[in-house]
Amino acid sequence: MPRQRTGSVNWNSSRKYWEARLDWVDEATGKDQCRKKKVASKTEGRLTVKKWIGELHNHGKQILDGDRLTFANLAQIYQDKKLIEPVYQGDSLVAGLRSWKTQRRRLKTLLDYFAGRRIKAITHSDIEQYKHDRLAKKTERHGTQRKAADVNRDLQLLRAVLNFAKRQGWLIKNPFEMGEPLIEIAREEKRDRILSREEEGRLLDACVGLRSHLKPILICALDTAMRRGEVIRLQWNDIDFINSQINVRATTTKTMKARAVPITSRLREELLRLKALAPNDPSGLVFGILNDFKKSLTSVRNIAEVKNFRFHDTRHTAITRWIQQGMPPLQVMAISGHTQMGTFARYVNADNHALRRAAEVMDAFHLQVDKDAEVSSYIN
Repeated sequence: MPRQRTGSVNWNSSRKYWEARLDWVDEATGKDQCRKKKVASKTEGRLTVKKWIGELHNHGKQILDGDRLTFANLAQIYQDKKLIEPVYQGDSLVAGLRSWKTQRRRLKTLLDYFAGRRIKAITHSDIEQYKHDRLAKKTERHGTQRKAADVNRDLQLLRAVLNFAKRQGWLIKNPFEMGEPLIEIAREEKRDRILSREEEGRLLDACVGLRSHLKPILICALDTAMRRGEVIRLQWNDIDFINSQINVRATTTKTMKARAVPITSRLREELLRLKALAPNDPSGLVFGILNDFKKSLTSVRNIAEVKNFRFHDTRHTAITRWIQQGMPPLQVMAISGHTQMGTFARYVNADNHALRRAAEVMDAFHLQVDKDAEVSSYIN
């Protein structure tokens, strides 16, 4: 605990302004410490010194260090400590972040807006203004309206950075805590795109020539509900042909939990074909790629004339099909890797087939009620 705090307000005759000053000895290091600041008047200086003494007593030296810290300084510290390549011990993530590259890009966006601001000066209103400005600005690549989900991801990173500063003792309170919620997940556009069997057939038929490598990838995703990252990181030692299952490693999943997914007949056929062509390397990649295939997928989608389709829609489609075929939701969650029912429920949709089936069930109910009424009337 710091001690021997001495505050003063003096006129700096050479620079012609009032200066607030606080001197103390840091008990942890035994070193003399000093904090100075230009103030408008002697009264303001006294209030500043009083504030410093209170913060020093209640929160320690770190809170005074936060006075000088700009967002640019904080962002660099956070990036160096948190936004680094992931480090694993077995199946456990012990350091870094799998999405570190994406998060660094988002951090650059935040820096463009907040870089020169002192972190203690960033207010709830400032963040709200950033949100409004960001939503109003169209995307650089396509010139389309920026989605709420994209801005929410920026705000979630900003909140994490400021919470880091709070844990370090540089902030007393995160500005996100000082007003109405700024991250509104409910306003995000929820995708409910499900491929029809006819659309799926057109997509797979378009996977020929230079795009033939997409066919087994799409079949794998459509039949297992695996995420894109889980699919492209599959290794041959993850494939269990004997038990007809794929063992998804924890280090490739979003939840860091391993799980098993089924191998269908058509997926087995594709995997065996690829296995016959692959080098004898158990750690080799099943699909032979570890980069984005967005351009190839866009070409396939355009050729097949399947509109508004994204790769993640294959997961949505698979889960909905399992539910429609009568699988218990908890079993589907175990296979798909969902841990929250609320999140899982977003993937379960009523398509035309389900709606017709619901009408048939209700018609059967009314028919049975009418029959029961006729029998009761006859008896009476």
